[in-house]
Amino acid sequence: MTMLGKIGEHAAIKKLTATLGSHPALRVGAGDDCAVTKLPDGEIDQVFTTDPIVENVHFLPSDQPERIGNKAVGRVLSDIAAMGAQPQWLLVNVVASPEQDVEALERIYAGINALCHRFEAVLIGGDLAQGPCLELHVFGTGTLPSGTALLRSGAQVDDCIFTTGPLGGSRAGKHLDFIPRVEEGLFLRTSGRVHAMMDISDGLATDLRHILRASNVGALLDADAIPKNGTLENALYDGEDFELLFTVAEENAAALQLQWNEQFATPLSRDGRISDRENELCIQFPDGTAQRLEEKAFEHFR
Repeated sequence: MTMLGKIGEHAAIKKLTATLGSHPALRVGAGDDCAVTKLPDGEIDQVFTTDPIVENVHFLPSDQPERIGNKAVGRVLSDIAAMGAQPQWLLVNVVASPEQDVEALERIYAGINALCHRFEAVLIGGDLAQGPCLELHVFGTGTLPSGTALLRSGAQVDDCIFTTGPLGGSRAGKHLDFIPRVEEGLFLRTSGRVHAMMDISDGLATDLRHILRASNVGALLDADAIPKNGTLENALYDGEDFELLFTVAEENAAALQLQWNEQFATPLSRDGRISDRENELCIQFPDGTAQRLEEKAFEHFR
């Protein structure tokens, strides 16, 4: 018998997704921030994603209910933003014990609805079941013009690597209060300049590796340029930043940054470049020395 604790989250996902089905309307399956399908009219694609949060894993019982709701739906909206899509429909499945405070649940839903309203997403249903602790399982869809979804697999050698907002220290409160970069994701898609994009949920180093593997490239980060909440270690590995990570051709980088600064208060940082050293992630320090980054991040079941 193979136990989850033995192989870990990522190996388990690889085993389980090997049995997923296919369909002529499926553009992108498992392995990106969202799955992407073609709608019958041929002009619009729909994106699909789902994410759970579990008490004592993703939040504490003492956390403010509205903030728990913000995080639950914000994680899904962040995935949709990473594709450059407009959020659409949301479903929420709740698992709770018989002792769960109903008024607290209502406040969680108030947090969910506040963030949905901000980005024109609509909560249309869900389900409720009994379990040992509070869990919120959110399913969401979004739309975008046919064939325009921003994927992890488009990074090219010599691309500039950009991130939005400061990274690290999310456990100080940002992991509950973050605002998903939906408007920024829509802008980046319509700019036509972005080659690859995803959101940062597991830390810059870990998530950049997802882009490198999907694109068969490497990367060199600039330690001094990475925007930090705390230390460089925090910025690279803490996770739950829910900022956007994307690549742009060198010749388009300055124009994109100028246009960004005209539209958003959110800081945009140029953190490094894509290299031709397949799957190799290195970081360069101000004194000119460079080193390969370790693969270390939070992983469920480990």
